[in-house]
Amino acid sequence: MKNKISILSLLAAGILMTTSCKKDDVSSPLVIITGNDMTVSLQGTFTDPGATANDDKDGAITPVVSGAVNLNLKGDYILTYSATDAAGNTGTATRKVTVVNDADYLNGTYNVTGAPGPYTYKQTITASTTLNRRFTFGKLGDYANNNAIYADVVGNNITLPSQTATQVGSPAADRQFSGTGLTNANGLTLTYSETTNNITSTYTEIMVRQ
Repeated sequence: MKNKISILSLLAAGILMTTSCKKDDVSSPLVIITGNDMTVSLQGTFTDPGATANDDKDGAITPVVSGAVNLNLKGDYILTYSATDAAGNTGTATRKVTVVNDADYLNGTYNVTGAPGPYTYKQTITASTTLNRRFTFGKLGDYANNNAIYADVVGNNITLPSQTATQVGSPAADRQFSGTGLTNANGLTLTYSETTNNITSTYTEIMVRQ
């Protein structure tokens, strides 16, 4: 009978010690991202530098990452790195990855002076959220509802591919545009042809940022 009691006591003590040890480990692993937050271009490349984790009792732990980066849509993306130690304590760290359009610097409102004329109006430029280096004019040529004409910029060079705006302006008509331009410190200069009812005219517009 004494032996049985002794064995039970030892088992109870062992369970108590194990429980006590587990309770003593209340510290979460320290997770540190490699590098910093990142900015990448639409349709560019992204390589996750990862993260490291260290626990005061278990040592190095390999973190698990959750979240994803969509290189085809402008925005902020959060990657979360998690590491859990043997006692069930979890530490986390995050990285923000910002996907941008390299034409974002053109976003804004411009005062436009056009020739021949001269004529003036206000123009808005908006960078695409899905195609890198592409932007859209809010009112090319000062025509009502002409808000879908786009151009691409590479370096300082602007290319306005041939495209038709359907039934815009007053009187409403189909108007075909194409041209080239250059960016500068104040905005941009665009020279384009406009064909309406088989008549082609050429215009130069100087757009100065407000």
